[in-house]
Amino acid sequence: MWAKSAVLAAVLVTYTSGCTSAQPEPVTCAPFSLGADVYADVGKLASAKDTGTPSVVVLDEQHASRTGQVELAIMLNRLYHGAGLRHLALEGSVVEQPQPDLGWFTSMPDADIRRAVALQLLKQGEVSAAEFAAMVLPDFRLHAIEHEEEYRIGLASEDQRAYTGYLTAIALTTMTTDQIGQATALLDQGKAEEGIQYIIGTSPWTSERNQLLERKTPIVTSGEMQQLGTELEEKARQVGADVTEYREGLRKSREFFDAGARRSETMTANTAGIAAKQAGCAPIAMNIGAAHSTDVAESLGGRNMAYAIVSPSNLSLEWANGSLSPEAFHRKLAGQSVDPAGALGAILDGRRKPPPTTQQGWFKAKAQLAYATVVIARAAAAARAAGGGNKPPFDIDRAALGLGGDGPEEPRITVDLASIDMPDDSRNDVVFKVTLNDQNTDVWVKAGTVTPADSPSLSDQQSLERALKDVLRELKETPPASDAPPTDKPQAVAVIPGLNAAVATTKEGALGAAI
Repeated sequence: MWAKSAVLAAVLVTYTSGCTSAQPEPVTCAPFSLGADVYADVGKLASAKDTGTPSVVVLDEQHASRTGQVELAIMLNRLYHGAGLRHLALEGSVVEQPQPDLGWFTSMPDADIRRAVALQLLKQGEVSAAEFAAMVLPDFRLHAIEHEEEYRIGLASEDQRAYTGYLTAIALTTMTTDQIGQATALLDQGKAEEGIQYIIGTSPWTSERNQLLERKTPIVTSGEMQQLGTELEEKARQVGADVTEYREGLRKSREFFDAGARRSETMTANTAGIAAKQAGCAPIAMNIGAAHSTDVAESLGGRNMAYAIVSPSNLSLEWANGSLSPEAFHRKLAGQSVDPAGALGAILDGRRKPPPTTQQGWFKAKAQLAYATVVIARAAAAARAAGGGNKPPFDIDRAALGLGGDGPEEPRITVDLASIDMPDDSRNDVVFKVTLNDQNTDVWVKAGTVTPADSPSLSDQQSLERALKDVLRELKETPPASDAPPTDKPQAVAVIPGLNAAVATTKEGALGAAI
């Protein structure tokens, strides 16, 4: 019996081997070269290696710059349409958490409204260029490349001051009596910062190293900060500087920058793994802070991978036009909305440190509410234009609002359709009640058209680039500013161009808001 089975098996093997389909020929990719058309007018090529496979376009950034993010979005749009880019490895997204997924947003039915809302969120600084691309470009995927234990290592502001403390202590050991007198006079006048800079400037050694801390561009790398920490410890030991007060802060700072170097290697290794799984010759993108670029380039080259390091035009640490306010940037670092107190994001995020932006509940609620607001406000405006025959809720249902539950997860908001009201016949304003499902809290929204605005579809490369360049032009003309003083009054903000909305905890509060 066994012999017959063996013969049968041999026959089957012979038969099936003769019918095996031909294996596809391996794809041979041309040497990688990033054309200048990708970054023309919005960026610059920092370095490149055109040999090896696969290919990675490294987009570095200055996190606080909204103009830089818009410039990166323009590059991603060009790479998507011109080079077949579909995958982006994202700093700040950790592999231990669910992969970044924008399906909850892209499942909302009206693509034109989605793109308009996403563009406004990019302009506000709520989303990065990478997240924006995943919101508006079909089949564009984001990939996590960080490890939680490395990413979560932070640096307190008091520890950051250890570098200046070391420089000051070292300079004090060589100061003359006259110099000490001048420094003391400045400190006695309450000019602490000026006094510290004077002390550091009395020594060529400390003055030279202080230039690194003061440098705005190019952005200081983790490696440079590691080297500075080593030099400070050695110099303090040599000259007998009293650094007792700063020693622990420098230790924590060096630990932070050591972790930064490890993060660079981790991100590169994970990006290489993602790239190796992609078919064809299209590059993948990697979006990182500029402080990592040097280490990442070295690591990619060591893996025999082709790469191009591209920077947006706005990469300086100067607080330039188009930057988030310092307060808004610190909120963003903490995973919160850039909105100031009194605006929608402040109501939603709870001022805690949640996961990355587009995966956070408060952001999903904000984006879903923005989409629903556009649908309702446009329906109200159309009803008035038609003579008011169509009454609220204008035949709108949950599906039209993008809240029909057909997406990958339950909506974060519920709109009370029966509450929709047009209180002032002389305007296009509309008010309605919304439940924030995660907080189980009701808010009222007042929305209205403030200026007639075109509604381009943004569905092709050219129209999207024009819209992004319009935003870029506007941001470049917007000086950086601090938050306005907190107020109890609802703050109206643009939902999309030409349409503003304000959020209040009561209907009366919403009705009183200036749109």
